[in-house]
Amino acid sequence: MTHQQEALSKTLIGIAKTHNKFYCWATRETLCLLMAKYHDINVSPRTLSRRLTEMHNQGYIIRQMRTRPDGNGGRRFNCNLYYLTKKLLLWVKRLGEYARKVFSFFREPTLAYNSSKPTRRDLKRVPRIVEILLKSVIEGRASPPQGIL
Repeated sequence: MTHQQEALSKTLIGIAKTHNKFYCWATRETLCLLMAKYHDINVSPRTLSRRLTEMHNQGYIIRQMRTRPDGNGGRRFNCNLYYLTKKLLLWVKRLGEYARKVFSFFREPTLAYNSSKPTRRDLKRVPRIVEILLKSVIEGRASPPQGIL
C-alpha cells in the first residue's frame, strides 16, 4: 500500500468510525480536504480518484455509485458509497499490533522492580469481623481478640 493509499484508508476508516459503520460516503473534495488537514497530503480530486480505483482493484474497499432522481425522470450522480472490506480491517489490525510492539518498550512498569506485590485480604471474613466490631461497640465490650483481623 502506498503512502497516499494509507492516508486515504485511514481517512475512510475515520469517517466510518464516527458513525459506527463499516461504510461511509463522502465526496472526493471532502476526502481531499480531510487528507490535507489530518495527513498533510495535498492531492487533486483526480489523483484521489485514481487511488480509490487502485484500492478497489486491490480489494481494500468496495465502491458503489449512488444516484438520485432528477426532475426529468432520469438519474443524477450523488456520491460514492465506500464499503470497508475485511482485507482493509485486517491490514489496520496488523498495523496496530506492529505499533503496539514497537512502542511497548516505552511503557512504564506497573510495579517497581524492588517492591513486593500487595497482599489481598480475605473478603469472606469481612462480614464476620464487622459483625464482631459492631457487637463490641453496642455491648461495650473490648475489641475482638488478636488473630481475627
